Amino acid sequence: MRLSRSRWAVLVVTGAMVAFVGAASYACASLATLSLSTGTGEPGTTVTLTGAGFSSPRRTGNVPTPVVIHLESRNGEVLLQAEPDRFGSISGSFTVPEVRPGTYVLLAVQDTPRAVLGAPADQAPSLIAEPGTPARTSFEVLAPGGRPAARTPTFEPAEANGGQTQLDATVWFVLTAAFGAVAMSLFGGGLIAFIHQSRKAKEPAAARWIPPGW
Repeated sequence: MRLSRSRWAVLVVTGAMVAFVGAASYACASLATLSLSTGTGEPGTTVTLTGAGFSSPRRTGNVPTPVVIHLESRNGEVLLQAEPDRFGSISGSFTVPEVRPGTYVLLAVQDTPRAVLGAPADQAPSLIAEPGTPARTSFEVLAPGGRPAARTPTFEPAEANGGQTQLDATVWFVLTAAFGAVAMSLFGGGLIAFIHQSRKAKEPAAARWIPPGW
């Protein structure tokens, strides 16, 4: 009886590990990304933008939620709006706006209106960010005749939209890693218990101690 319980525990832990690996792979694969034809340019320059990993319904036939490219923040100037194709890719071009020279963040927002669970029928739907968004990249606006500055790593704090904090990709990776560590610990414990019980089962009955009443 104890041996079958150990085997059952190992099967459960193994199933959890398989589910974890699949979820982690999906999470990594679904992060939206942005690419620019050039990372620098003067105001008035035309830049081509491409993106991948955005949400797009492939089977329902619904019109996908457009991706809106903002300058610096969700409330910043709109540079471009594009609809993802059936593979979740976008493309388009924008003109560098008349702003002061410096490095700016381009934010690709894909918010879909969805009804709130349990809300009254007449309540307006809330805008919910699609998984893996917003995507970010940077662009350096040059002064006329200027040269690109030396690149240094930049970090942008998480934003809040409508009172709901948007977890950025780093937080998701940390949570995924923590879950993975717990799953690995459970798997190791179950495997050790399984091996121990298997060895006990092979011992002669006289060599095993059985609690009274078993």
